[in-house]
Amino acid sequence: MIYYISDIHLGDLRIYEKCSRPFKDLKDMEFEIIKRWNKKVKADDIIYVLGDIAEDNNLEALKTYKSLNGHKHLIVGNHDLKMLDKIESERIFESINYIVLIDDDKRKVCLCHYPLMDWMEFNRNSYHVYGHIHNKTDKNGYSYAQIKAYFKDKLAFNCGVDVTEFEPVTLDEMIKLKEDNKNEPYIN
Repeated sequence: MIYYISDIHLGDLRIYEKCSRPFKDLKDMEFEIIKRWNKKVKADDIIYVLGDIAEDNNLEALKTYKSLNGHKHLIVGNHDLKMLDKIESERIFESINYIVLIDDDKRKVCLCHYPLMDWMEFNRNSYHVYGHIHNKTDKNGYSYAQIKAYFKDKLAFNCGVDVTEFEPVTLDEMIKLKEDNKNEPYIN
């Protein structure tokens, strides 16, 4: 099975508060994410982490990733850049990329931390999975409403924890989540 997750931001109080994450504190959030991840992802599953694994330069968070199930692959996010050398040296992730095209059950999927207007194999019905934008709604500004409108009829899906109940999700789960929430302020 292949899973996707993004924008976990371990140890990041600023993001925890900005996104109004529904936990009593950061430790509770981390506990729940670890529990949900390891309950769902088995040792032989593949999981793509689409960036922003922790607060900028929070090297302690890397220990948490070592305890998580699955064959982990990192798609680098903006908050990973300051500690990328350490991430690489810890060998937690089997691969580290900025953008990559994979096969998920005979479906081409372009993975990037950022939402892209056009992606690899875009004109050949490929999918795009991204993160970065958390649970932004129209109250966060005009640009997020534009993103939602643009992606509404595209094969593009947000795997950020703020829209996936803080757990890894499959491509099929993201497709259903987007369809179920197509009239909500922001899910894509």
